[in-house]
Amino acid sequence: MGPKQLIVAIEGTAAIGPFWQIILSEYLDKIIRCFCGNEQASQNTSTPNVELALVMFNTHGSYSACLVQRSGWTRDMDIFFQWLSAIPFAGGGFNDAAIAEGLAEALMVRLMPIFI
Repeated sequence: MGPKQLIVAIEGTAAIGPFWQIILSEYLDKIIRCFCGNEQASQNTSTPNVELALVMFNTHGSYSACLVQRSGWTRDMDIFFQWLSAIPFAGGGFNDAAIAEGLAEALMVRLMPIFI
């Protein structure tokens, strides 16, 4: 049996930016650690049976080269949390095409996404 895979799909416009640290620390941190079986921060962050990926969708605009950006897979929670902490939230509001493309990308990667 292959590794469990978790994809976090994030709407990356500036509207989410002010709330991101709360979302990350109060919700995603707990969900990811539980999914990986490392519910305490002091445990080993390498998870050989779990793979994590990130899909970020945004509106098209002068500051965004594309609607959807996707990471590769990682088994290291520390690296994944670094990716999540470094997201550059910018740009305008929701765009139906961006949302649809981001969700489609997450589904093409695998079928276990968390949508923010």
